Amino acid sequence: MALLEVENLTVLSPRRREPFRNSLPEDPVALLDSVSFAIPPGQTLGIVGEEDGGTLPLAFALSGLSPISSGRIVFQDQELNSLRERQRQVIRRQMPILFSDGFESLPPKTTVSRLLIAAHANGGGSKDKAERLREIERAMDRAGLAFSTREKTRDSLTAAERQRVSLTRALLQHPRLLILHEFTRGLDPAAQAELVNHLTDLQQDLGLAYLALTGDLALAAHLAPELLVVSRGKVVDAGPRDEIITNPQHEFTKRLLQISATSHV
Repeated sequence: MALLEVENLTVLSPRRREPFRNSLPEDPVALLDSVSFAIPPGQTLGIVGEEDGGTLPLAFALSGLSPISSGRIVFQDQELNSLRERQRQVIRRQMPILFSDGFESLPPKTTVSRLLIAAHANGGGSKDKAERLREIERAMDRAGLAFSTREKTRDSLTAAERQRVSLTRALLQHPRLLILHEFTRGLDPAAQAELVNHLTDLQQDLGLAYLALTGDLALAAHLAPELLVVSRGKVVDAGPRDEIITNPQHEFTKRLLQISATSHV
């Protein structure tokens, strides 16, 4: 049974008026057009495409941060479309989005320690001070975040450390699925490889499911045995990664392969 199931998901852009008097609203554009997929517990799916081609609207739709026009999103047998906001907040903790370089998502003057204490409380952690510290240290260790960073603030963290802080905060919510939107973008190749390998080990240890949303086909193929390729909101290729890589069916997929081969030389 799928942990997350998406059926015929369609997301339309908001209707906008041109800045002229008496102008008619623009017709909405399909940011996602009848996209369907499923992720079993503990498994990874990679969805490859450009941000404006559908990956970012998908992340927002899954988290309830943007409305959907039609289709269904079912997580742990709950249809998300029908949930109230308080219920959606619970789901967001179980299915958080981790974006590229958490610089903007971290308050500038708040220490890592205070951020993690807040995340721990939000995730329903122990109220006992000693146990709280142990639980936070355990999450930091699982995320590969050095305990020495606890008194640092955003501006004194490296890009890789900021990603580890975001991962630690997510782990303190006790998630079932992590939505990784360009999560390694902006890191140098060595830090990127280290983080990807760490995510793989973490999945094996905790049984997490991943949805990897990225424009990097090689990265998606490294993380996920099954791939979808989206272009202009539509799925243009889908199947096992070896089949996608060796026998791409769409010109957009072929172009991504060429870009990937050049950038990873």
